[in-house]
Amino acid sequence: MMHLKPIVPRGLALGLVAWVGCSAALGFVYETEKEFYATGDFDGDGRQDVVVVDRATGKYRLGYAQADGTFKWLDNRVTAIKDLTGVTLGHFFDPKKDALGVTAADANKVAIVDVSNPGQPNPAVPVPFESLGPATMLAVDVGGEGNTPLDDLFIESIYNDPDPFKGSLLRNEGGKIEKVIAEQTMQRQATRANRIALKTGGPLFAAGILSGDSDGVFAVADFSGSEPQTVAEVPGLPKNTAFAVAHFRGQPEAELMFYQPGEPKLQVALVESTSDTSATLGSLKDFDLGKPIKLALPVPGEKGDQLLVLFGKGDSAEVYKFDAASAPAPVQSIAPRQGELLFGAAAVDQQFVVFQAADYSKFATHQQVYHWAGITNAAAAFGKIGSMADNDDATVPDIWKHILATLDQESIKSAADMKPYTNTIPGTQVTYVMVPIPGGEFEMGSPESEPGRKPDEGPQHKVKISPFWMARFELTWNEYELFMYPDDEKKLRVEYPTADYLNKVSDAVTRPSKPYTEMSFGMGRDGYPAICMTQHSANKYCHWLSAKTGHFYRLPTEAEWEYACRAGTTTAYSFGDDASKLAEYGWFEDNGDFKYQKVGKKKPNPWGLYDMHGNVWEWCLDQYVDNYAKVVEKTGNVDPWYKAMMPYPHVVRGGSYDDPADRLRSAARRGSDRSWKMRDPQLPKSIWWHSDAPWVGIRIVRPLNVPSPEMLQKYWTSGVEKD
Repeated sequence: MMHLKPIVPRGLALGLVAWVGCSAALGFVYETEKEFYATGDFDGDGRQDVVVVDRATGKYRLGYAQADGTFKWLDNRVTAIKDLTGVTLGHFFDPKKDALGVTAADANKVAIVDVSNPGQPNPAVPVPFESLGPATMLAVDVGGEGNTPLDDLFIESIYNDPDPFKGSLLRNEGGKIEKVIAEQTMQRQATRANRIALKTGGPLFAAGILSGDSDGVFAVADFSGSEPQTVAEVPGLPKNTAFAVAHFRGQPEAELMFYQPGEPKLQVALVESTSDTSATLGSLKDFDLGKPIKLALPVPGEKGDQLLVLFGKGDSAEVYKFDAASAPAPVQSIAPRQGELLFGAAAVDQQFVVFQAADYSKFATHQQVYHWAGITNAAAAFGKIGSMADNDDATVPDIWKHILATLDQESIKSAADMKPYTNTIPGTQVTYVMVPIPGGEFEMGSPESEPGRKPDEGPQHKVKISPFWMARFELTWNEYELFMYPDDEKKLRVEYPTADYLNKVSDAVTRPSKPYTEMSFGMGRDGYPAICMTQHSANKYCHWLSAKTGHFYRLPTEAEWEYACRAGTTTAYSFGDDASKLAEYGWFEDNGDFKYQKVGKKKPNPWGLYDMHGNVWEWCLDQYVDNYAKVVEKTGNVDPWYKAMMPYPHVVRGGSYDDPADRLRSAARRGSDRSWKMRDPQLPKSIWWHSDAPWVGIRIVRPLNVPSPEMLQKYWTSGVEKD
């Protein structure tokens, strides 16, 4: 192990800044009592992106910068670590892309996360760490043997015995951070660790506040040479001091800005001169801003930085013109919307973002972007940032790997290998049957001469479909209740044990809320079709079943559904044009007795699928559009899917026990509607249940071709499930 000589300026163990250097990437992390805010180039496109990290839950939300200056915000992703105490950005996986690092002292956990892919979350990678209480972390570039273009990691732990504070350096070996290459006892706790440049274009150094019992020291150091070198320090600060680096004067040399959250005093020290290994700082100058400071940071201005300060609990903010010599001069006030507070801010390229939310919220929910407009900061885009609602996106990569492994085990390589099969849901005795549907081409829609035809069934157009399996029967309550009631499903595992890894990933899939009433409405459960679920709920069932089985299941596209229903026919029904024979094949208003019936009691279509005509309508993936010309223009003619962009209407197919014969034709279509939730007593309305649609159910499909994890997520999460 490499042993490092500590530097002790003025009797203080400098700790972290005494013996680490930094990489060429700079991602400054600001923090408040609830959140961390940082900017970095996550996807490698040369633009500065934004991340907001929630302390309590460890969830993070990414805003990817777009060419027009806006941000594409993603719903939260998870680190699987709660009560965070430290956040850093660094090149942990790719030397050209910033990644996220998080740590939590009480949880004794550290992780790094690849955030380069907007389309698909990557799971957090745990960093094994033996010392106790990892509280602070910083991405660093440690020279010497084993050095690579990737960032290494500094961690200070605070619960060790007998000396509580210990600094550790861990080497990054190809995105795997495990090897401790140096450790030493520290005399103080390091907080707010960041990488800074003291001069434009100058080297990056490690910096932080070293807190003692009653005071703090700001320290900067360089470790690029054979011996660690102190670059600069500012002693005598409050122990909970926050800092930032600015260029208020518009000069290459920076200014160091200090403040104590909750106090009105701002302190500034000028960087008077700097070299690759040392810096001279001016004395601290105090400025009283008159109100308690929540967060202070530099933001872009005309010739130099402006000063942005959030005050109080986020009640207000002010932009100041500031030269670090005279008192800051207010130039623009920023107020939250009524009933809201300002939560935080971040400077991004030539603009800055202010985050806000309702005064009772635990996290930011909206953003307001400002850009310098020559005289003032013009308000640009305002809108929501990513949702903090629980989601299961992080399960997708593991499920995808499981699906590919299962395909390989089953030796299914082409359509020729597709056979009918009966599958048992792991951990249960419940089975379902899947029927292979050959790929091919068909005429979708109905001719104008077909009796009962509706305008939304045209124009007819040729569509090419890839092979897939489709469920022989509509999904029954026997299957769906395993998903509905996770506690009951888990009890079955005692009698029918399953692999722990299957349970772990399937249990992480979001499940429905408990319905407010008995959702079969007395029509029967054992062997009867499950009903009343929303399209979102149907999608999540497919997500869950895929996790349980290692098969890729989803709802059918509208084109796949009609192709399978027709089963090679071109007539109004799969059995011909004679509606008088419909009672032999389906349940509808003439024979349904005003309720659904057990599945599979009528004749199947030519491909062995039951109840494609009637019993219950069946969800499809598509947004309902009332003219196929508009659909084809967007989707093309090969495996078309008109992805949902709005919560209503979505396509259902097949007709039901409550419909006349013409609604059961192969080409008949229907769109969902808000009235399907009319009696739902919840506010907002449930994303899981359609209280007034007791004639809507599910039939699943399994495509032969397994798409990317990004596409799996799109199939299973529409993103428009809320009314």
